[in-house]
Formats: sequence, structure tokens, C-alpha cells
Amino acid sequence: MSERALRISKGFTLLEMLGVLAIMAILLSIMAPAVIGRIKEAKREAERKNLEAIGRGIELYLQKNRAWPGSLAALSPEYVPFASTQLTANSNGYPRYYVVHPNVSSLDNATGLSESQLADARFLLISHLSQDAAPSITTGAQFESWWDTDETATADLLMYRGHVGHLFILLSLSADGAGGSYAIDGSATNSGGGTLPVHTKYHLLGTSVGLDEASTYASPEVTFSLTEATGYRFDPDCAAGSKWRVISSGCYPG
Repeated sequence: MSERALRISKGFTLLEMLGVLAIMAILLSIMAPAVIGRIKEAKREAERKNLEAIGRGIELYLQKNRAWPGSLAALSPEYVPFASTQLTANSNGYPRYYVVHPNVSSLDNATGLSESQLADARFLLISHLSQDAAPSITTGAQFESWWDTDETATADLLMYRGHVGHLFILLSLSADGAGGSYAIDGSATNSGGGTLPVHTKYHLLGTSVGLDEASTYASPEVTFSLTEATGYRFDPDCAAGSKWRVISSGCYPG
């Protein structure tokens, strides 16, 4: 049998096998970074979408409960269809951070937000896929620093910025004289026979408002849900049943 036939019958020689392995190693070295890069980008894109879903869930929670969720776990499963453990950590096991601007973190919707606070009605979601981001945010300045962070400059850092100022509506209440009372989301403010303080604040869309002509809130003559900028003024000189009037209008017929 010839040497060529013998080589064919016995398969590849050791030298040929080493050559094939060398070629495979070269191909892998070329392809591996691209494959790994695609896998990482797919994970980043998935995390971006997760943060968007969580951000929407926070807005829904705020609208329904008139308060910020106490934690990301509070969103499960009604507001975000994830298990609580899937909300608090990303797919690589590192924690997600949820931070509300310190100026509005103790939101009381019955009290409302001032115009300056309205600009601070924001929250951040922070996630790092390769380490614990561990943000330290206790002041407005620290929040703004993170808000302005360019996450694209840091590998595996992802952020979601939520601005919920559009969910708040202006409510103006005032009085031309003594008397009257009102309640916002069930929290009453009574004149006690004196003159009601001016109230010009922003409240969440759908906030319930009641206006009572009595000095102590009991049976409101006017009730409504806040859907647009609204202003009422208490006028003790108007007839009973029409003392609360829309700002800029006269007394309603008694």
C-alpha cells in the first residue's frame, strides 16, 4: 500500500490535526469578542427594557396610591408583572436602586407640591450589570449629579430617569373673608371662623376635593376630582349654597 493511501486510511496525521486546531483557535480568537459583545449588548438591552417597565410601574403606583412606592418589591405583581426578587436585582444578581429626589421623597398629596418642588418630582433607577452600583444619594445635589451622569461612559451602567411632574395639577383655594373649609384627599382644613389660608399647590391627577361653607368641614357643597388646573374662592357675601365660587366669577344664584 502506498504512503498516501496509508495516510488516508488512517485519518489525519498529528501535524495536520495541530494545523486544524491552530486554525480553529485563530477563528475563535477573532469571533469570540464579537459573540461576547453581542451577548453583553443583549443583556444591556434587556435591562433597559426592564428599567422602563419598572419606571412605568412606579408612575402607576403613584397615581393609584397618591404616594411613592416604599420599595421596588411593592410594585410586584400589580404594577410590574415580575416577582419581587426580579425587581430588586438585575439578571446578573446585582441590586437595582430606586431613588426619589430628596425634595419630594416624603410626598403628602393632601398638602401638595409647590411650583419649585414640581421640578423635583423625579426618580432614578440605577442598575449595574457587573458590580454593585451602590449610589449614595441623600441630598438634592447628589441626586442631580446622578441625574446628569452619562451612563454610556461607564460599561454596564444603566439608568432610567422618571419625571412625573405631568401627573400633578394646580389647585388654587382662597377666601375673601371669614368662614369655609375644604378637604383634599380626605384631609380637612378648617377656618374655625377665621379666614382660610391661601392654598396654591400641585396635586396628583384625580385628587378628590371637597369645599364646605361651614367653618368645620362636614358636608361639602362642592365636590370634584382634579383633572385640570382649578381655582375656587370662598366668598362669605354670596348666598348660602354658592359661597364657594370659581375664581374670577361672581356669586352663583342663591
